[in-house]
Amino acid sequence: MIAMIEGEVVYHGAGFVIIKTGGIGYKVILPDEVGQTLHGHVELYTHEAIRESEHELFGLTSMDALELFWKLTSVSGVGPKSAQRIVFVDEIETVKKKISLGDLAFLTSVSGIGKKTAQKIILELKGVLVDSEESSGYDEDAIGALQALGYSRRDAEQILSTVEGDTTEERIKAALKRLGK
Repeated sequence: MIAMIEGEVVYHGAGFVIIKTGGIGYKVILPDEVGQTLHGHVELYTHEAIRESEHELFGLTSMDALELFWKLTSVSGVGPKSAQRIVFVDEIETVKKKISLGDLAFLTSVSGIGKKTAQKIILELKGVLVDSEESSGYDEDAIGALQALGYSRRDAEQILSTVEGDTTEERIKAALKRLGK
């Protein structure tokens, strides 16, 4: 698999650039807004998609972006084009955070991503994208449920730190009882 390419940008096309390296020109698929900013010598991380009728190289600008791309394509129904659109919709950390928080509106705002696909992405990647050091130590599902009911994250974390329960559902119920007093 071709995981990285380094060379000179020799052509900008609609949705791709051609990078010449070692006497060979490689067509690398990129969103227009990214491809048009690339000039001269570049280094891109790539994912090679091989199908019966074609081989495609999807370009990404960092290793973090490539790793997120791979996680997205591991979700059933998310192909390389959709994954690339998601990766480039915002900063990598923002995209990861939005998925981790279950932001359905964020994902469905990406062209080609419907509600069911967005739900699948959130379901399968929600806990996978948060680094252990970034984790707040709180039950993120319970916090998300309380936020959906209109409570701030800070309030949700405070109340959840004072309740007990073996499951997320029990912690949410206990928090709502305490908040109702």
